[in-house]
Amino acid sequence: MPLDTVLCLDTSGSMAGRGMRELVAAVENFLEGVEETAKGGLKENIAVVEFGKRERVVQSLTNDYGKVRNAIRSLEAGGRTPMFNGLMLSLKEIVANGGVVSVIGRKLSPRIILMTDGVPTNDDGESDDAKAQVLVAAASFGPKLWSSVGLPHPIPIACVGCGDCSPDLLDAIAEITNGMFVIVDNISELSSFFKKQVLLIKFAAQFAGDMEKLNDALVLRQFIEDMGEDVGDDEVQGLLRLLLTMMGLEAAASLAAHAAAGSSSAEETYSYPPLGSRVRRGRDWKWGPQDKGDVGTIVSHEKGGCIRVEWDHGASNGYRWGAENARDLKVVNEPRKLLVGGSIKVGVEVKRGKDWKWNDQDGGSGNNGVVYGTDEKGWVSVRWKKNGKTNNYRYGKEGCFDVEVVPSVFEKPAAPRKQTGSHMCWQWKDKIDEKDLWRLFNEDLQKTIEAAYSKDTKGTQKVQINNTSYDVNFKKMEQKNVSSNNVRSIRRKGKTKWYMQSLSLFDLLCIDCNYMYMYIVRTEPR
Repeated sequence: MPLDTVLCLDTSGSMAGRGMRELVAAVENFLEGVEETAKGGLKENIAVVEFGKRERVVQSLTNDYGKVRNAIRSLEAGGRTPMFNGLMLSLKEIVANGGVVSVIGRKLSPRIILMTDGVPTNDDGESDDAKAQVLVAAASFGPKLWSSVGLPHPIPIACVGCGDCSPDLLDAIAEITNGMFVIVDNISELSSFFKKQVLLIKFAAQFAGDMEKLNDALVLRQFIEDMGEDVGDDEVQGLLRLLLTMMGLEAAASLAAHAAAGSSSAEETYSYPPLGSRVRRGRDWKWGPQDKGDVGTIVSHEKGGCIRVEWDHGASNGYRWGAENARDLKVVNEPRKLLVGGSIKVGVEVKRGKDWKWNDQDGGSGNNGVVYGTDEKGWVSVRWKKNGKTNNYRYGKEGCFDVEVVPSVFEKPAAPRKQTGSHMCWQWKDKIDEKDLWRLFNEDLQKTIEAAYSKDTKGTQKVQINNTSYDVNFKKMEQKNVSSNNVRSIRRKGKTKWYMQSLSLFDLLCIDCNYMYMYIVRTEPR
């Protein structure tokens, strides 16, 4: 059973002439790619819906691509932009003739490709009311309402806009349906958009048996670039979200849309300082001690003249950069430092790592970037200084490190404050012969962990132990091997006596071969 795709096309008066010719050419290129994919066994039904002076299903779902070409060539531009009616006709077509298919054991739902060059209108020409109606229509395809309108599955909408389209509206449609949204400026970009829609299905077929690769934006990006197409950070995240929704993985699609380490999909506003810029409170600051007198890093650009900052102490807030004619912040040249053995943080500088395979995305070997996002799954988001590009890279994911921290970032831990009364130490739980044994971390790690703990007693730090990365979670008091996911308990103890006289000879001879520190079986007398 073939995959179903509905082309919902704007044929309003603004598309007359060159616009219509370019649309027809781009769709015909799309059909050539669909035909090529069909030769490999993955067929695709195509339907054509137009909205303009005529609102109709020009061609119902079919894999007779000659009929689809004839339908495309019959389109004529004219009239208003009744987008709501176009979407509802697309919905009816899928309900009547569409369905969910299986590709090598993976289900794929239909998709809609919406192309427009204008703002939607209704019979009275009112654009605001028409926009509201379009959002209602979009919600019918989304994860909350799809079953109530008779759809076989939530249906993502891939929106492509040009000319005088409403970017905010198309972005909202993509958000509601877990689809995607791009703006194109010429026929070349429009054709490229349609080609990538073909490549997305090829990608799904090739990696249908490998869920980890199907859910990996970097793998998708490399696949598309290997096929000769350039793809931006936002677009590859949109394509991934579209695919995951088609596969019925709406939760994963939502994460793909909003991931902070997101955020290769982070959208930059060029009147703002670049992502990754270091900032302090500025001339219009009115937020009291929110910053704790610290330096922060810009992690996202938000609408309405605002930017979001993550402070080095861990808190994150939005601040004005133009909103209310105010600037709460000023840009500073204060690179973030890390303790030796400390985990990677937002604001630190990085360069290519041992597992780099992304050509010159960084602007070429030797160039540095700034981390503006991290996550617990082993990803970091980086903005490269030379070319301004942003992307996500592995930092522990699959045991791989696409980037590494620039050596100058590290500094030795400050001398620990003298303890009054009791000495603090860190231990981790081991098991020998079914017996729980508490082992000491080595001296350098004691200092590193204690310094990290003093900054955030409920946070998580990444620590290198014997060239292996561990996430040390102070809230749960446990350490997790990033590669194997093995978890062990840790503890912070204060002792005035070691009770060495009460330990057995076996206990005293249990020597840690890595660090030559004795196992401490217990801290209380027997």
